[in-house]
Amino acid sequence: MSMNSVPSGERVHIGIYGKRNAGKSTVMNALTNQNIAIVSDIKGTTTDPVIKSMEMLPIGPVVIIDTPGIDDEGELGELRVKKVIRCLIRQILQ
Repeated sequence: MSMNSVPSGERVHIGIYGKRNAGKSTVMNALTNQNIAIVSDIKGTTTDPVIKSMEMLPIGPVVIIDTPGIDDEGELGELRVKKVIRCLIRQILQ
């Protein structure tokens, strides 16, 4: 079975969680060796989870998820934190 034919639910999921501007997006870009996530000095740049399916040897097919900061503030920040919590719950339940 090729890597592209492995459904997302059967892949290892790797979530990157932490505070705003802790370097989560930089880690995502380093793991994928691509500029998948926007990197900025401005807190709250990542507003939605960034998801990348790929093959990571020796693990095999994986899904890497870069998330907004879990410490976000304000009305929009609360919405971002809710998205992070939903991602985390999905990962735990898998």
